[in-house]
Amino acid sequence: MAEDTPARGGTRPRPKTPDQQQHSGADVGWGITGTMLSGIIVWGGAGLALDRWLGTQFLALVGLLLGLGVAIYLIIMKYAPPVPPAGRGTGHNRPGGRSSQPRTQKGHR
Repeated sequence: MAEDTPARGGTRPRPKTPDQQQHSGADVGWGITGTMLSGIIVWGGAGLALDRWLGTQFLALVGLLLGLGVAIYLIIMKYAPPVPPAGRGTGHNRPGGRSSQPRTQKGHR
C-alpha cells in the first residue's frame, strides 16, 4: 500500500475515474436530498409560473408531484444496485434451472 501513502508534506493522488471513488454515507445522503429538493423546487416553480400565467390553481400541485416523481425515479436509477444480466445464474442451479438437492452431513439425504 505504499502507493497510497503520500510523500512527506504532499497530498494523496485523486482517483483517475469516478468508478474508483468510494462515496461516504453522508455523500449519498446529501446527493439524495439535493435531488429531491431540486426536483420539487424546479418543477413546482414551473407549475407555479404556469398557474400565474394561465390563471389556474392546480398546476403548482401537478408540478410538485411531477418533480417528486422524477426525483424518486432518478434516485432509484442512480443508487439502486445493478441488475444481473438475463440468462446468467448465480451458479447455484443445475443446468435446466433445477435447484440442486441440499446436502446433509456426510452426503446423506
